[in-house]
Amino acid sequence: MTILTTSSKPFDFRTMLYLNLLLMCVLIFSGRQEVLILSFILSILVFATVGSAAQTVKFILGFLGLLVLQYGAELLRGTNLPRGLILVPQLIAFIALRIYPFVVLGIALKKSTNIAEITTALTRLRLHRGIILSIVVMIRYLPAMKDDFRVIVDAMRLKGIPVSLGYVVRHPMKAIEYFVVPMLFRSEKITEEFSGAALVKGYEYSGTRTSYFDVRMSGKDWAMIFLAPLAFALCLTVV
Repeated sequence: MTILTTSSKPFDFRTMLYLNLLLMCVLIFSGRQEVLILSFILSILVFATVGSAAQTVKFILGFLGLLVLQYGAELLRGTNLPRGLILVPQLIAFIALRIYPFVVLGIALKKSTNIAEITTALTRLRLHRGIILSIVVMIRYLPAMKDDFRVIVDAMRLKGIPVSLGYVVRHPMKAIEYFVVPMLFRSEKITEEFSGAALVKGYEYSGTRTSYFDVRMSGKDWAMIFLAPLAFALCLTVV
C-alpha cells in the first residue's frame, strides 16, 4: 500500500476550490495579460503535483500555442487578409486562454481526489449539508453526463442520424430534440439514483461522521492560500 507523505500529497480539494474562486474573481475584474499568465502558472503548479511530467509539458505547450495564435493574429491585422479570417482565430484564442487555467485545475481535481474525500474536506469547512451535497452531486454528475452524451451520439449514428457541427447549424431544432431531450430524461433518472445513494450512505445522519481519509491541510496548501493573492496583488500594482 502506498502512503502519501506531506511532500508527495496533492493539493487539498479546499485549496483547489479556493484557487478556482480566486482566479475567477481576478480574471473577471482584470483582463491584463500578466494576470492571465500568473493564473496559468498557479494552475499548472497544482497540476504538476498529480500529473506526469509529459502531461504538464503538454499543457504548457498548449497554453503557449494559444498565446502565439492570439499575438500572431494581432500581427496580421495590417495585411490584406480578410478581417474575419484574423478576428475569428483571435477571438477563439482569447476565450480559450481564459478558460485554460480552470480546465487544468479541473483535471487536477479529477486526478487527485474522490467523492468521499471531497465530502470530508467540505465537512471540515462546516458548510451547510445542502451546499456540500450540491457540490458533490455536481462533481459526480459531470463524468456521468459525458458518458450519457456518448451513448446518445452512438444511438444517433446507429439510427443513421448525422452527427456533425454542420448538421447542428443547419437543423438547430432537430439537434435540440436529439441531444437535449434525452439528456433531460436521463438527468431525472440520475437524480433518483443519487438521492438513493445519499440515503444509503447516511447523509441524513446528524451526528459526527468519521472518515478513512486524512484531509489535513499541508504546508504547501497554506503557502498557496496566502501567496496566490499576494502574487496577484503584486502583479496588479507593480507590473
